[in-house]
Amino acid sequence: MLRFSLDWSKRALLLRLCVAVFIAFIPTVDAALPPEIVKALRSAGVPPQAASIYVREVGREQPLIDHRAYQAMNPASTMKIVTTLVALDVLTPAYQWKTEFLASGATQDGVLVGSLAIRGSGDPKFTWEHLETAVKALRQQGVREIRGDLILDRSRFAPAKYDAAQFDGQPLRPYNAPPDALLFNFKSTGFKFSPQLNGSVAISTDGPLPDGLSVLNTLKTTTGACGDWRTRVNASFEPGATVAKAGFSGLYPTECGDRDWYVSLLDHSGLLAGSFARLWRDAGGVWNGVARDGESPKNARVLYTHASAPLSSMVTDINKFSNNVMARQLLLSFDAELMESPGRADRGGRAMREWAKLRGFDVPELVVENGSGLSRKERISAKGMAKFLEYGLTSRFADDFVKSLPIAATDGTLTRRFTNQAAQGNAFLKTGTLTGVKTLAGYLSLPNQRKFIFVGMINHANAEAAVGALDTAVDWVYQRVK
Repeated sequence: MLRFSLDWSKRALLLRLCVAVFIAFIPTVDAALPPEIVKALRSAGVPPQAASIYVREVGREQPLIDHRAYQAMNPASTMKIVTTLVALDVLTPAYQWKTEFLASGATQDGVLVGSLAIRGSGDPKFTWEHLETAVKALRQQGVREIRGDLILDRSRFAPAKYDAAQFDGQPLRPYNAPPDALLFNFKSTGFKFSPQLNGSVAISTDGPLPDGLSVLNTLKTTTGACGDWRTRVNASFEPGATVAKAGFSGLYPTECGDRDWYVSLLDHSGLLAGSFARLWRDAGGVWNGVARDGESPKNARVLYTHASAPLSSMVTDINKFSNNVMARQLLLSFDAELMESPGRADRGGRAMREWAKLRGFDVPELVVENGSGLSRKERISAKGMAKFLEYGLTSRFADDFVKSLPIAATDGTLTRRFTNQAAQGNAFLKTGTLTGVKTLAGYLSLPNQRKFIFVGMINHANAEAAVGALDTAVDWVYQRVK
């Protein structure tokens, strides 16, 4: 009996080995990484083990390329694909944010006896033009003087501490701006440089210069190539909550023409309050109160409401131009809607995973910190990203989503990429870039209305040099599929 058991065990082991060998030799039909792409990666000093690529034709189960597709990777800005898809589904493409201007008292003979509150809902694109329109509307209603404070109601999002310098030590760069329920002008001020015939350089701001921000300009024009003009401008910045300074000295090449430089100097409340004070005064209004954070009084009456552009438009701005703070606003906004409480980023990440399960697919590897991809913590696999992309094609908002992605050699972050290649005008791809990270994800349209899902991620110190490898992978699909 024992002998029979041993013989049977040997036979079973032999059978399993035969099955394993058989499975190992089943052809995978191009699923491995093609040699052209391997060569491009190695030429850039990137080992294939640092890349993850997944390509599959829509409607078919067998992938064309399946290279480390289940490995969790840092997606950089392709994370915006996940955030915008979930937002479109939860909020709907027609969703609009409202910024309300409310009075806590009555208006008598043009005097608002009480405070004016500005209540935000997380509008990702509330700019000085919109604030100027609101100010004009209040003046047209007969409000001439505000005899109270300016209350900035930012309660739509939960209070959170943000260190703009934490990611890369560049707190003044607008891409590091943190989200806010009363985000104003992307928390940035744009300086426009214009050379003059008398040798001076005029500097103007993208909107009226906000109270609290002073500018010192001693720039002179010079001849020569424009080049890296900012290094010759000798800019000095002194940021602050409500008071900030910007100084520009040195030389500015005339060949540069008009150039812009956006800087984040004042905090959220300081920029909005300073801009309101300036616009209100320019409109002939009087206000001598102070600006302070707080919730709108319960008995306050709405004087004016600004409705944002629809979400479908916002998603286009986010994906085509990879706007980080707008994506972060989306994450907090759909969390606030789902939970019916102030939006929180940590809760929003969990909501994304639950959302995916409800839509019929699982992405357990998904890690979300802020939803923009400007993170060293965020993770998703190429296969997981492909699941989101496939849902994007079958959803009721498919047109809005696909059109939001940059088009190869046409617009957004792909304006100058894939020129004179088969992908030109035919590929809809979101780019992603961090130090040590390069990614590309979206759709490839081929003849006969065939469409492929493409996801490529590289996490390596030489990732910047491997952009061509991702482009090679895209071109390989167009050359391989006839």
